[in-house]
Amino acid sequence: MDTTDAAASSSPQSQSRLSPVLLWVLLAAALFRIVTAVMDRPKDGAGRVRWQPHSRAAALSRATGRPVLYDFTAAWCAPCKLLDRDWNDPKIADRVNAAFVPARVVDREREEGRNPEEIARLQSRYEVTGFPTLVATDADGRVLAKSEGYRGRAALERFLAEATEPPAPTRTP
Repeated sequence: MDTTDAAASSSPQSQSRLSPVLLWVLLAAALFRIVTAVMDRPKDGAGRVRWQPHSRAAALSRATGRPVLYDFTAAWCAPCKLLDRDWNDPKIADRVNAAFVPARVVDREREEGRNPEEIARLQSRYEVTGFPTLVATDADGRVLAKSEGYRGRAALERFLAEATEPPAPTRTP
């Protein structure tokens, strides 16, 4: 009878040891899930730039008097990821947010076989043939500046400056 009493008395002890271990495993799994959810959330490359829906960009441009800055990008595009790092820079993001109505246009042709009509129309209108392509326009859609490819941060800063310069007055003879 001593062996049954010993077995019966060891059972509650092993359950009490198992409960804290199980609790820690569940807490670690929950923490892991939270971290992976945050890390895996869809990234639009937004960084600190306050991207507006491209469907509202022209109306916002008219309302604010700022030009539209279209960022034509694609999820699979490696140079686009380099540009995304620049969008996360506070100095660049502040400049873009203050001077433009930024609108991100994400190409989905490779993933979905074709783009939605509105995206295809914008790419055609601004003759986008590669990614990333930046196009600054006035509220009526006239191109103020265009840059294709990623040429580094300094080139991006020059493009942003060029796109916000007022047009030179035309001289008549």
